[in-house]
Amino acid sequence: MTNQSGALGSFIIGLILFGSGVGFFKACISPLVAEQYEHSHPRAYIRTEPSGERVIVDPGITISRVYMRYYMLINVGALTGQISMVYAEKYVGFWLSYLLPTILFVFCPLLMMALNKHYVKKPPQGDVLVKAFKVYGLAMKGRWSLNPVRTYKNLSSPDLWDGVKPSNLATKPTWMTFDDAWVDEVRRGVKACQVFLWLPIFWLPYGQVRCQRFDVQDTLTDPINR
Repeated sequence: MTNQSGALGSFIIGLILFGSGVGFFKACISPLVAEQYEHSHPRAYIRTEPSGERVIVDPGITISRVYMRYYMLINVGALTGQISMVYAEKYVGFWLSYLLPTILFVFCPLLMMALNKHYVKKPPQGDVLVKAFKVYGLAMKGRWSLNPVRTYKNLSSPDLWDGVKPSNLATKPTWMTFDDAWVDEVRRGVKACQVFLWLPIFWLPYGQVRCQRFDVQDTLTDPINR
């Protein structure tokens, strides 16, 4: 704000760094955490406690608990950062408010490069979105009809996804390199899309309402218009 000539350049650089961090770095953190645990515990097993009690250790439940703590720490860090950045801007300046999180973020790629040899890294297994579309197309095969009511009943049938599970197919396509659990994940993703599909429609008019309300307030508070 104090250097108008360099404001646009700084803004462009900030957007590039922000997009690179979210698109390249942050997107890899969650799968990396899951790969470390799945390498040592790929499947459920029975463990005997020192007290003699036998418990079942489920990797899926453990990974869910790890992610719950992971996102809890993210929220704690976000709250702490927002409070500290406000006070840094108020008593020192904007330069310190943006410098503190920048210093912390710089350590993340340096730490990952230093411990690169100790991480378990799985090779890429192809585009998941392409396989999901193929599974969905295979599930809808033979369920279309000239009668829209019949088509709706066929596509909303509870056994829509059971017929495309690898265990229920006599001959599997070459691209079907996953198990039944992966098909269930695709089914849940499609169900979630049916809910999130309406969010853009909601936010578009909501944003227009807010803009119109702010325009009315600006008009009423402008001494010239009054």
